[in-house]
Amino acid sequence: MRIGIVGAGSIGSLFAGCLASTPCDLLLYGRGLHAAHLTVDGLKISGAKEEAISSQRWEVLLEEQDLPNSVQSSCDVVLLTGKASAFEQHVEVAKHLLRREGIVCTLANGLGHEERLVLEFGAHRVLAATTTHGAYRPASGNVHWAGSGEVHLGPFMHHHTEHSVQTFLKHLDDSGLQPRWEENGRAMLWNKMLLNIAINPIAGLLGKENGVLLEPALFESAVGVLLEGSMIARAEGVELEDDELLIDRLRQVLETTSSNFCSMLQDIRSGRETEINSLNVEICRRGEMLGIPTPLNQALSSIIRHLR
Repeated sequence: MRIGIVGAGSIGSLFAGCLASTPCDLLLYGRGLHAAHLTVDGLKISGAKEEAISSQRWEVLLEEQDLPNSVQSSCDVVLLTGKASAFEQHVEVAKHLLRREGIVCTLANGLGHEERLVLEFGAHRVLAATTTHGAYRPASGNVHWAGSGEVHLGPFMHHHTEHSVQTFLKHLDDSGLQPRWEENGRAMLWNKMLLNIAINPIAGLLGKENGVLLEPALFESAVGVLLEGSMIARAEGVELEDDELLIDRLRQVLETTSSNFCSMLQDIRSGRETEINSLNVEICRRGEMLGIPTPLNQALSSIIRHLR
């Protein structure tokens, strides 16, 4: 099986490094100095796992160069692991790489990405996917595995089953990435979305680790943002757990990632574009379509979008 990882940044590099221990063939797409290191020197993983992977273990495609014809329609699976801001560009790369009956999925934060993939590739080629693994790059050619988690996969608009993608799941399992099959992929995506909208913008604005949101007043604010989102999900017909369970999950995630700096905070500190448009702004957009007010998400969206 050939697996293409498009957007070989922190999470993409972590996945590549882990999958390098399996027999699968790896094709990476990245940019800048980090991609150059992957091409020449390979990758060093620290944190939850300590390992150095040779550059001979994969082929690297550089964003700064045209895509070669030799890799066209060569991948059985394409995993988009870049930021939401790069999603449209990475879709075009995936169209070049994915074979006719291949599978594509994305780990980009937010909602709407899977619908876009369905339009480009067809429902039968799209899986829903999320991850709770945490990673960041301390230097080019290096990735720090900050928190070991899981990879959740499930059907989106097509009746995919665990059996139909068993080879991909086995590679993920053998690599130590801990895949979990979910029967309701849409609810799975919303559960991740609710955590992201509640944690990322508040922790990003405070400039502190996730654990600070366990302080009672801040936790109450995060819960309010989450519950606004849950109203939108249920109005769209998504079967979520009771609010009490959603709140308990938020508290659990904050406890287990208490020392983590969320991706939005990292983007703000680096002066990069954040993923707010795919998160809280998307909640507001869907709320407007349904006639449901979302004042807390609107306030966070406005503040984050006007940061300089």
